[in-house]
Amino acid sequence: MSYGLYGGYYLSVKGEVLEDYMNPLPICWNLKISRDKPKDLYIWVRDSDPADKLPIPTLSFTFYDQRKKHFDGEGISGGYIKLLSPKQILWHLDEKAGRWWKLEGRDDIDMKDVPFLGFSVPEHVIMAKEETFHPHDR
Repeated sequence: MSYGLYGGYYLSVKGEVLEDYMNPLPICWNLKISRDKPKDLYIWVRDSDPADKLPIPTLSFTFYDQRKKHFDGEGISGGYIKLLSPKQILWHLDEKAGRWWKLEGRDDIDMKDVPFLGFSVPEHVIMAKEETFHPHDR
């Protein structure tokens, strides 16, 4: 059994909405029933590694960037989320690591032939919870 978190994302800069993928989510995603990612699911955070003995685990995740569509929309791993405090997380995206995780060991693809796409959201940020907010509740 595997537990995790999943959700959407929303980005605004100086009041201008740049990304809005905060649609209603399914109540659960049971991989035993369907390996297909549910519609409107844009971030899948896996449970921490049980071997990780750090007091604050580092969580890996897959990000489904709706503008960049890494690997034809299959999402990209290679980043991490780290809890900094009860109200802060560190979000880090790493395209180089994500490409390695997806392509390493494949004889049919040369990594040099797969372009770097970047991300439509910031790659390294500290996110702070200020209040309960949903962008569609305005």
